[in-house]
Amino acid sequence: MPRIKSQIKKIAKEFDLKYETKWFAYLWISKRQEILLEYLGNCPDTIYQKYGKTAEHRMKNLDKFINSKDFKECVKRFGGQVLEKKSFEKNKKLFKKIKNKKVKSELFNFHKKIKNKFKKVDQIALLTKTNIKKEKYWLKKYILRHEWIHILLYKNKVNFQKINKKYWTYDEGLNEFLGAYLDGKLNKLEKFRDKENYPFEKKNWIYSIKFRELLKNKKTSKERKEVIFNLIKRLNK
Repeated sequence: MPRIKSQIKKIAKEFDLKYETKWFAYLWISKRQEILLEYLGNCPDTIYQKYGKTAEHRMKNLDKFINSKDFKECVKRFGGQVLEKKSFEKNKKLFKKIKNKKVKSELFNFHKKIKNKFKKVDQIALLTKTNIKKEKYWLKKYILRHEWIHILLYKNKVNFQKINKKYWTYDEGLNEFLGAYLDGKLNKLEKFRDKENYPFEKKNWIYSIKFRELLKNKKTSKERKEVIFNLIKRLNK
Protein backbone atom coordinates (compact mmCIF):
# COMPACT_ATOMS: atom_id res chain seq x y z
CA MET A 1 0.00 0.00 0.00
CA PRO A 2 2.40 2.74 -1.21
CA ARG A 3 -0.11 5.59 -0.72
CA ILE A 4 -0.61 4.75 2.95
CA LYS A 5 3.12 4.37 3.54
CA SER A 6 3.66 7.83 2.06
CA GLN A 7 1.08 9.20 4.52
CA ILE A 8 2.81 7.47 7.44
CA LYS A 9 6.10 8.91 6.25
CA LYS A 10 4.53 12.38 6.19
CA ILE A 11 3.43 12.01 9.82
CA ALA A 12 6.95 10.93 10.76
CA LYS A 13 8.42 14.00 9.07
CA GLU A 14 5.95 16.49 10.52
CA PHE A 15 6.16 15.13 14.07
CA ASP A 16 9.92 14.49 14.07
CA LEU A 17 9.58 10.70 14.31
CA LYS A 18 11.78 7.93 12.92
CA TYR A 19 10.43 6.01 9.94
CA GLU A 20 11.51 2.82 8.15
CA THR A 21 9.47 1.20 5.37
CA LYS A 22 10.37 -2.30 6.59
CA TRP A 23 8.40 -1.79 9.82
CA PHE A 24 5.04 -2.10 8.10
CA ALA A 25 3.23 -5.32 7.20
CA TYR A 26 -0.35 -6.57 7.22
CA LEU A 27 -2.35 -9.80 7.06
CA TRP A 28 -6.00 -10.59 6.30
CA ILE A 29 -7.81 -12.67 8.95
CA SER A 30 -11.42 -13.75 9.51
CA LYS A 31 -13.81 -11.60 11.55
CA ARG A 32 -14.12 -14.46 14.01
CA GLN A 33 -10.33 -14.60 14.50
CA GLU A 34 -10.26 -10.81 14.95
CA ILE A 35 -12.84 -10.95 17.76
CA LEU A 36 -11.23 -13.92 19.52
CA LEU A 37 -7.81 -12.22 19.45
CA GLU A 38 -9.28 -8.97 20.80
CA TYR A 39 -11.21 -10.82 23.48
CA LEU A 40 -8.24 -12.89 24.70
CA GLY A 41 -5.78 -10.06 24.07
CA ASN A 42 -7.26 -8.00 26.88
CA CYS A 43 -8.87 -5.34 24.67
CA PRO A 44 -10.51 -2.76 27.00
CA ASP A 45 -13.80 -2.69 25.06
CA THR A 46 -16.66 -2.80 27.59
CA ILE A 47 -18.40 -5.58 25.67
CA TYR A 48 -15.45 -7.89 26.51
CA GLN A 49 -15.01 -6.63 30.07
CA LYS A 50 -18.37 -8.19 30.97
CA TYR A 51 -16.60 -11.54 30.66
CA GLY A 52 -13.47 -10.57 32.59
CA LYS A 53 -10.94 -7.79 32.94
CA THR A 54 -7.90 -10.04 32.47
CA ALA A 55 -7.04 -12.50 29.72
CA GLU A 56 -7.16 -15.37 32.25
CA HIS A 57 -10.68 -14.49 33.42
CA ARG A 58 -11.88 -14.08 29.86
CA MET A 59 -10.44 -17.45 28.93
CA LYS A 60 -12.50 -19.08 31.71
CA ASN A 61 -15.60 -17.44 30.24
CA LEU A 62 -14.68 -18.14 26.61
CA ASP A 63 -17.52 -20.59 25.90
CA LYS A 64 -20.00 -18.26 27.60
CA PHE A 65 -18.82 -15.42 25.34
CA ILE A 66 -18.89 -17.51 22.13
CA ASN A 67 -22.46 -18.62 22.87
CA SER A 68 -23.63 -15.11 23.71
CA LYS A 69 -25.55 -12.48 21.71
CA ASP A 70 -22.52 -10.22 22.26
CA PHE A 71 -20.32 -12.56 20.20
CA LYS A 72 -22.90 -12.73 17.39
CA GLU A 73 -22.95 -8.93 17.26
CA CYS A 74 -19.15 -8.64 17.46
CA VAL A 75 -18.48 -10.94 14.48
CA LYS A 76 -20.61 -8.66 12.31
CA ARG A 77 -17.97 -5.95 12.76
CA PHE A 78 -15.08 -5.28 10.43
CA GLY A 79 -11.82 -3.70 11.53
CA GLY A 80 -8.21 -4.25 12.47
CA GLN A 81 -5.67 -4.45 15.25
CA VAL A 82 -1.92 -4.63 15.75
CA LEU A 83 -0.40 -7.88 16.93
CA GLU A 84 3.05 -7.68 18.52
CA LYS A 85 5.65 -10.43 18.50
CA LYS A 86 5.90 -10.37 22.32
CA SER A 87 2.13 -10.73 22.68
CA PHE A 88 2.19 -13.48 20.07
CA GLU A 89 4.45 -15.61 22.29
CA LYS A 90 2.38 -14.90 25.41
CA ASN A 91 -0.81 -15.78 23.56
CA LYS A 92 0.61 -19.14 22.56
CA LYS A 93 1.08 -20.08 26.23
CA LEU A 94 -2.43 -18.86 27.01
CA PHE A 95 -4.01 -20.79 24.14
CA LYS A 96 -2.67 -24.08 25.54
CA LYS A 97 -5.07 -23.64 28.47
CA ILE A 98 -8.18 -23.31 26.28
CA LYS A 99 -10.54 -26.25 26.84
CA ASN A 100 -12.67 -25.67 23.75
CA LYS A 101 -10.86 -27.89 21.22
CA LYS A 102 -12.33 -26.19 18.15
CA VAL A 103 -11.25 -22.71 19.26
CA LYS A 104 -7.89 -23.99 20.47
CA SER A 105 -7.18 -25.61 17.09
CA GLU A 106 -8.39 -22.51 15.22
CA LEU A 107 -6.08 -20.18 17.15
CA PHE A 108 -3.05 -22.46 16.89
CA ASN A 109 -3.57 -22.74 13.12
CA PHE A 110 -3.65 -18.95 12.99
CA HIS A 111 -0.37 -18.82 14.91
CA LYS A 112 1.27 -21.19 12.44
CA LYS A 113 0.11 -18.95 9.59
CA ILE A 114 1.48 -15.75 11.11
CA LYS A 115 4.73 -17.17 12.52
CA ASN A 116 6.74 -16.54 9.35
CA LYS A 117 5.61 -12.89 9.24
CA PHE A 118 7.28 -12.29 12.59
CA LYS A 119 10.67 -13.27 11.17
CA LYS A 120 10.73 -9.89 9.38
CA VAL A 121 8.69 -7.52 11.61
CA ASP A 122 7.88 -6.98 15.29
CA GLN A 123 4.29 -5.80 14.71
CA ILE A 124 1.69 -6.77 12.12
CA ALA A 125 -1.54 -5.00 11.21
CA LEU A 126 -4.38 -7.54 11.09
CA LEU A 127 -7.40 -6.72 8.88
CA THR A 128 -10.70 -8.58 8.66
CA LYS A 129 -11.53 -10.35 5.40
CA THR A 130 -14.73 -9.22 3.70
CA ASN A 131 -16.56 -9.47 0.39
CA ILE A 132 -18.51 -6.29 1.05
CA LYS A 133 -17.12 -3.53 -1.19
CA LYS A 134 -17.81 -0.70 1.26
CA GLU A 135 -16.04 -2.54 4.09
CA LYS A 136 -13.06 -3.44 1.89
CA TYR A 137 -12.71 0.19 0.75
CA TRP A 138 -12.76 1.41 4.36
CA LEU A 139 -10.27 -1.25 5.46
CA LYS A 140 -7.78 -0.41 2.71
CA LYS A 141 -8.09 3.37 2.95
CA TYR A 142 -8.51 4.08 6.66
CA ILE A 143 -8.19 1.05 8.94
CA LEU A 144 -4.82 -0.12 7.60
CA ARG A 145 -3.56 3.45 7.97
CA HIS A 146 -4.88 3.56 11.55
CA GLU A 147 -3.05 0.34 12.47
CA TRP A 148 0.17 1.45 10.76
CA ILE A 149 0.02 4.76 12.64
CA HIS A 150 -0.02 2.68 15.83
CA ILE A 151 3.08 0.84 14.63
CA LEU A 152 4.87 4.10 13.78
CA LEU A 153 4.09 5.43 17.27
CA TYR A 154 5.14 2.19 19.01
CA LYS A 155 8.43 2.22 17.13
CA ASN A 156 9.02 5.77 18.39
CA LYS A 157 8.19 4.79 22.00
CA VAL A 158 4.85 6.60 21.97
CA ASN A 159 2.75 4.04 23.83
CA PHE A 160 0.54 5.43 26.57
CA GLN A 161 -0.81 2.01 27.53
CA LYS A 162 2.70 0.98 28.49
CA ILE A 163 2.48 3.54 31.32
CA ASN A 164 -0.90 2.21 32.41
CA LYS A 165 -3.60 0.19 30.60
CA LYS A 166 -6.17 2.87 31.49
CA TYR A 167 -4.37 5.30 29.13
CA TRP A 168 -5.48 3.44 25.99
CA THR A 169 -7.67 6.46 25.17
CA TYR A 170 -4.53 8.58 24.66
CA ASP A 171 -3.15 6.09 22.12
CA GLU A 172 -6.42 5.98 20.21
CA GLY A 173 -7.04 9.72 20.52
CA LEU A 174 -3.60 10.58 19.15
CA ASN A 175 -4.11 8.11 16.32
CA GLU A 176 -7.46 9.64 15.30
CA PHE A 177 -5.95 13.12 15.58
CA LEU A 178 -3.14 12.14 13.19
CA GLY A 179 -5.60 10.61 10.72
CA ALA A 180 -7.68 13.80 10.72
CA TYR A 181 -4.47 15.84 10.45
CA LEU A 182 -3.54 13.96 7.27
CA ASP A 183 -7.03 14.38 5.81
CA GLY A 184 -7.26 18.10 6.69
CA LYS A 185 -10.30 17.43 8.90
CA LEU A 186 -9.19 18.64 12.33
CA ASN A 187 -12.10 21.09 12.30
CA LYS A 188 -14.54 18.16 12.07
CA LEU A 189 -13.49 16.22 15.19
CA GLU A 190 -16.57 17.33 17.15
CA LYS A 191 -18.76 16.19 14.24
CA PHE A 192 -17.09 12.75 14.25
CA ARG A 193 -17.51 12.56 18.04
CA ASP A 194 -21.20 13.44 17.90
CA LYS A 195 -21.91 10.97 15.06
CA GLU A 196 -20.35 8.07 16.98
CA ASN A 197 -22.95 6.10 18.98
CA TYR A 198 -20.67 3.43 20.42
CA PRO A 199 -19.28 4.75 23.76
CA PHE A 200 -15.96 2.89 23.41
CA GLU A 201 -15.29 4.53 20.02
CA LYS A 202 -16.63 7.94 21.07
CA LYS A 203 -13.80 8.22 23.63
CA ASN A 204 -11.30 8.10 20.76
CA TRP A 205 -12.74 11.31 19.30
CA ILE A 206 -12.96 12.99 22.71
CA TYR A 207 -9.23 12.42 23.18
CA SER A 208 -8.40 13.41 19.61
CA ILE A 209 -9.91 16.82 20.46
CA LYS A 210 -7.64 16.99 23.53
CA PHE A 211 -4.61 16.41 21.27
CA ARG A 212 -5.80 19.07 18.84
CA GLU A 213 -5.85 21.56 21.72
CA LEU A 214 -2.45 20.43 23.02
CA LEU A 215 -0.86 20.74 19.59
CA LYS A 216 -2.60 23.95 18.56
CA ASN A 217 -0.20 26.61 17.25
CA LYS A 218 2.76 24.19 17.24
CA LYS A 219 4.39 25.05 13.91
CA THR A 220 7.47 22.82 13.79
CA SER A 221 7.95 19.06 13.90
CA LYS A 222 10.17 19.36 16.98
CA GLU A 223 7.55 21.40 18.85
CA ARG A 224 4.88 18.82 18.07
CA LYS A 225 7.09 15.95 19.19
CA GLU A 226 7.98 17.80 22.40
CA VAL A 227 4.30 18.22 23.32
CA ILE A 228 3.65 14.48 22.93
CA PHE A 229 6.71 13.41 24.92
CA ASN A 230 6.05 15.97 27.65
CA LEU A 231 2.59 14.44 28.06
CA ILE A 232 4.16 10.97 28.36
CA LYS A 233 6.49 12.30 31.08
CA ARG A 234 3.58 13.87 33.01
CA LEU A 235 1.53 10.67 32.91
CA ASN A 236 4.57 8.65 33.98
CA LYS A 237 4.89 10.53 37.26
